[in-house]
Amino acid sequence: MTNPQFFDVFLSHNSRDKAQVRAVAAQLRLRGLNPWLDEEQLIPGQPWQAILQDDLSNIKSLAIFIGSNDFSPWQSLELHAFFQKFIESKLSIIPVILPRVSRASVNIPLFLKGFSYVDFNQWTHEKAIDMLVRGITGKTPQPKLINRFEHVDVLLCYRQVDQPEVGHFSKQLEEYQISFYPNKWELDASTTWRDLFTKLVYEINSLAVFVGNNGAPWEDEEVEDLIWKFIEDGHTVIPVILPNTLQNPKLPSYLRRRQLVDFRQRDDESILQLINLISKDDKKKEEAEHE
Repeated sequence: MTNPQFFDVFLSHNSRDKAQVRAVAAQLRLRGLNPWLDEEQLIPGQPWQAILQDDLSNIKSLAIFIGSNDFSPWQSLELHAFFQKFIESKLSIIPVILPRVSRASVNIPLFLKGFSYVDFNQWTHEKAIDMLVRGITGKTPQPKLINRFEHVDVLLCYRQVDQPEVGHFSKQLEEYQISFYPNKWELDASTTWRDLFTKLVYEINSLAVFVGNNGAPWEDEEVEDLIWKFIEDGHTVIPVILPNTLQNPKLPSYLRRRQLVDFRQRDDESILQLINLISKDDKKKEEAEHE
């Protein structure tokens, strides 16, 4: 008999909001919490009602995500099953307004209107995550202190000429509390990628390789060695196509097999995809350290 798994929060959401909720789940894990997300817990071919009933007693709180779409039938079934149980057990119920959603523009069920909201449009992303953590745990979260030589989520690999474009996306990573290097653009003409990698080789979780109209960073033999080192060490390596790239870049074979993030598509979807890939490797490293 396996030991039951306990979850800090059940994430109830419309499947159309999956990308945003997945990114929030990744941030909660970085804060040490264990969220219940359907795509990770539901087993294909087994009835979801039975699986959820088994897990229900092991879930401490309920977060109900409100996006631009109405509540789906699936989400309504979840709420019907869970709401009464959480009320009876006096557990936390937290309505969450997702980014770029006006509370006045969505049809919020009457039974949710008496609860305090976490609104991603009212605060910065970091503050909203803090408030969600506080609602889940009942405690004020400690600030996340990052020393760039102790922990780096992702190394941003790019050609110097593409620095302005990469800098735009680094600000979005910062909003999601993803630590990256070069941070504040410490990499100058006197610093080589080999110098950088030597400093941070044991502390970097993943590598994002940016390519655009100005060529590719792996054209430098030193950078190509760096990418191969990441691959050989089992880290996540993420090819990223910058938004103004005119043609499909010709990726080397060792990158073609990697999951690609293409910013020529919708920016909001692509940044969430990039964050999910970075956070996935961060979680994998945490689990390895605790084995």
